[in-house]
Amino acid sequence: MNTIRYIFAILFLQAAVNILAQQTTWEYVLRTPELDEESIDLIEGNDGSIFVGGRTIMLEQQYNYKSLLLKIDPQGTFVDSVHFTIPGKWTSMSQILPVSNDNYVVLSTFRDLNPPHKNCGLHMQLMNGNLEITNQITILADSSYRINGSWGHYSVYDGNLFINLSVILQVGFYHSYLFEIDSNFNIIKQKFLTDYPKAYSHLKKLDDNTYWALNLYTNKYEIFDSAFNLVGEQKVPERMTANFGVKWDSDTSFYLMGDHMPGNYHNLGFLRQPHYFDTTGYLFNSWGEADTLDFPAWSNGIDFRNKDSIFIGGTHNMPYALDPGQQPVPTWFVILQTDSLLNVRWERFYGGNANYLMMNLIATRDGGCLVAGTRYDYMNSPEQQTDIIMLKLNSEGLLVGNNELPETRMHEAIVYPNPGTDALQIRLAVQHPTALLELFDANGRLVLSQQLYQKESRIAVDHLPSGTYIYRLSADTGLLENGKWVKQ
Repeated sequence: MNTIRYIFAILFLQAAVNILAQQTTWEYVLRTPELDEESIDLIEGNDGSIFVGGRTIMLEQQYNYKSLLLKIDPQGTFVDSVHFTIPGKWTSMSQILPVSNDNYVVLSTFRDLNPPHKNCGLHMQLMNGNLEITNQITILADSSYRINGSWGHYSVYDGNLFINLSVILQVGFYHSYLFEIDSNFNIIKQKFLTDYPKAYSHLKKLDDNTYWALNLYTNKYEIFDSAFNLVGEQKVPERMTANFGVKWDSDTSFYLMGDHMPGNYHNLGFLRQPHYFDTTGYLFNSWGEADTLDFPAWSNGIDFRNKDSIFIGGTHNMPYALDPGQQPVPTWFVILQTDSLLNVRWERFYGGNANYLMMNLIATRDGGCLVAGTRYDYMNSPEQQTDIIMLKLNSEGLLVGNNELPETRMHEAIVYPNPGTDALQIRLAVQHPTALLELFDANGRLVLSQQLYQKESRIAVDHLPSGTYIYRLSADTGLLENGKWVKQ
């Protein structure tokens, strides 16, 4: 009997620990007045520590980037940071790759500061969990090229790294180097692919003779043999384009997300492909709105620890611009959770009070997820400046605990445009199929009440005078949203 009680006690404690861990949520903002700060990659260490890679630049200095690495503890508290610089070079961290229990490979690209920005390459550093560098190597590209990017997620196979370095001769002419490098940073093989356009992400070595990569400029799966000769290519289904995100669920099958363009607008598209090359029998779903641009997270926006709880993330209402993260337009992080068959369970929005741009999403060991991106607070700052923002959410996408006044409010329905003119657009999250809209004037008088039965509704308000109104959206499913809306 005592043994049974002991077993139940252990099970109870394990369940309690899991429940408490799942409630670990927080918000972190890195804001330095004289700097633009941008996140590019994001991983969770074995002890729960968070490593964020990116870059910084002094305001109004267009090309003087420096690589940045942050360490955040599991409770969302800053631990340490380090800049990586090369004299006379523009540097940008592109990837953090876990290679052993407490060691990581940090990859940064570089090029000349001054036009035409040549003499480029890839700087690789082996780093421990204390941000200490224990080994490093610099790989130079042909001096006539300038860097376009170094993308992953880079594959680790039997301790070796499979890496792409993309360079550009002129606009539209992209070329790539492929490398395989061992754990001591010795180059085992390499090849310069002279055909264009070639720029790869989400590389994977499948076996001793097969390498797989996504070509970002042709939107194709490409297969290489052991000598890096191209032996096969296949178009990504459903007109999916970058920004791609990939999560493998076996040695040969994966989930993929990308920019889905069924018309002249952009949605989040996501699919499961049962074979790494053969597109027969894939599952597909998409999310988005006809009148907004919704883009996948810039570096990777799909992840899971349990494939019946898949997290998918992107930016809602992103402006179509060369620098979407620095436009005076309200945007939101959007996160979906799906089951393994890609049925959407819930969707939530975060932000709307600034310009947000999601860069990464990862599923965390406690069942929740973590997102990182940039925020341009154009409503409150005179400077065109971006900060790094991170949200640690629980398994339901909620911020709970001590975040009484978080800077980034979570929404399950959004009202836009704000300010607006003759109509309100209302988007209800999938978990709320209906809602009651109530609109109050500045004196608290109810001026509009309407039941909503669709996930997207357009409500005419041309009969109302200009001014500030309070809206309330409510439903028996637990929805309660309120805020200000301005009619111009």
